[in-house]
Amino acid sequence: MPTGRGWLIAATGIALAVAGLLFGSVALQQVGVALIVLLGLAVAVVRLGKHDIEVQRSITPERARSEQEVTVTLVLANKGAGGAPLLLIEDELPSQLAGRARFTVAGLEAGGRRDVSYTVRPHRRGVYEIGPLRLKVIDPFGLARVTSQAAVTRSFLVHPATETLVLPRDAADRRSVSTSALRQPTGARGEDFYALREYVQGDDLRKVHWPSTARRGKVMIRQEETPWHTRATIVIDDRRSPYERADHLSSFERSVEATASVVQLYHSSGYAFRLAGAHHPGYLSTRGTPHFHRCLDLLATMKPTGRPREADNMLLARLLEMEARGAAEETLVVVTGTVDLESAVALGRLRNVFKQIAVVSFPEHRFSASSTKQRWEGERLSGEVAAQLGRSGIRSVVLGPEEPLAPAWGSAASGKARGGEVSWGQKPELV
Repeated sequence: MPTGRGWLIAATGIALAVAGLLFGSVALQQVGVALIVLLGLAVAVVRLGKHDIEVQRSITPERARSEQEVTVTLVLANKGAGGAPLLLIEDELPSQLAGRARFTVAGLEAGGRRDVSYTVRPHRRGVYEIGPLRLKVIDPFGLARVTSQAAVTRSFLVHPATETLVLPRDAADRRSVSTSALRQPTGARGEDFYALREYVQGDDLRKVHWPSTARRGKVMIRQEETPWHTRATIVIDDRRSPYERADHLSSFERSVEATASVVQLYHSSGYAFRLAGAHHPGYLSTRGTPHFHRCLDLLATMKPTGRPREADNMLLARLLEMEARGAAEETLVVVTGTVDLESAVALGRLRNVFKQIAVVSFPEHRFSASSTKQRWEGERLSGEVAAQLGRSGIRSVVLGPEEPLAPAWGSAASGKARGGEVSWGQKPELV
């Protein structure tokens, strides 16, 4: 197919040939015919060449994190018997990555191979599709080209951004990964194990481990290990109603990132953990890198379900399901938007099932463009819910836009504060 320059050359050649006929100039006729023949040769080069270009695309890594550079490598190989002229490569990118990837390869000999690569930096979680790749074969004069699709679409996954968190410590037991590693047989039964930790005021003195106390020079307590230790359940509220909108600045996106941070925490701590949504059934409790990747893959593609402010009791149903199951576990973490009093009461009942419960909340009023009065009212309700959770022995973290999770989580995990800015709603704007 002639290019724009090729059509111009063709028009010029025809014009010169006609002018030569009209004015009886053989030279003009020869130049005109030469230009037309040149265009014909250019078309023959790109269409009848013996080259056979094969393109393979690889993406590294196929699972990336937000703001991480992803490298796309294109391998061009000429499987034909003849050399290929100028090659123009154009790889389509999704709009979220901005722009297009274009390369020029100045010819490729028979049996030859060329490697080209470029990098992209995704800013949000999700699935990104790259391609299709279009290959244009152009003659040396740029008069003709043939366009073909050389590589199909390929995708890669971007996991949510995460923060580094610390394990919550029980105020009574002071339990951590380091203490739980100090396990020794009790001697009462062969399958019983316990962890040693330092004495805390109020501990049962009958559990003092005297040999370790004498060896360490400080009172050590025997903490019996039970099957529910190092197990956690993580619930993300994937309903639409607790959130204000679903773009990258929304409280739902923050909830997804917070959930990914908690998943990373318990995976790196060696816990067996379960991830579930209010609607999505999630994955059963287990440990290991494949399970960790499955959970992050789910979070990378999760979207809120339902309509804003629509009555949706699926979170309450999920909590009631866990209460009915009644299997004792170490930790429950619930990540949501606005928490209502009914859910707070249901979480309080779960204290009989879970030894520790933490709630991370990104309330709607902190993210929406509501008036100061509405924000104050929302903050008052958040305070009531936090007080209700606190009376049940549940730690809560309440955060707004651009407030990092790690400091607030660390404070709540140590039992010092519930996190977030308490007076967030009292902004100096007019009502």
